[in-house]
Amino acid sequence: MIDTYLIERARGGDEDALSALILNYTPYVYRTAFAFLHDSMEAEDVVQEVFIKVYRSLPQLSEARAFHSWLSKIITHQCLDRAKKKQATPISDESLEALASPAHSNYDRRLIIKEALSTLSEEHRTVLVLREWQGYDYHEISLILGIPLGTVKSRISSARMQMRKLLSDQKLAHEEG
Repeated sequence: MIDTYLIERARGGDEDALSALILNYTPYVYRTAFAFLHDSMEAEDVVQEVFIKVYRSLPQLSEARAFHSWLSKIITHQCLDRAKKKQATPISDESLEALASPAHSNYDRRLIIKEALSTLSEEHRTVLVLREWQGYDYHEISLILGIPLGTVKSRISSARMQMRKLLSDQKLAHEEG
């Protein structure tokens, strides 16, 4: 795989390989940060912070195959740190495209999902983003967040129930309105 080759070269100090990795992974880092923070400016800041950490820590990465999960862990921790420092802000209408694909939903549905997500606690939103948007399994989420597997399962279950209720309430309110 080309990324493994780039990672190995970047670990060895090849700056061109590091630049290529940054170019390849910037969209992923941004989408993930935006899903956590719901703010395009904050997500852009996280992208910069993440790649500074990658630059400083890449030589210590034990295996190139672990790069993606290692990167996800860095992104998650940067987002959690940033969220702790700042009150949650609503997602701007201009930024909705990053939240939901237009092929799968319409504008009204994206607004409803955005509102429902923004009401979840940081813990519930985090596990839901990692599971539903990033596709990690429960064990991977447990490792990324450094929490027990049972806690991951419980939070995902609770987050899904909250989302179902919120989306159901929003749908009813929308249909009545």
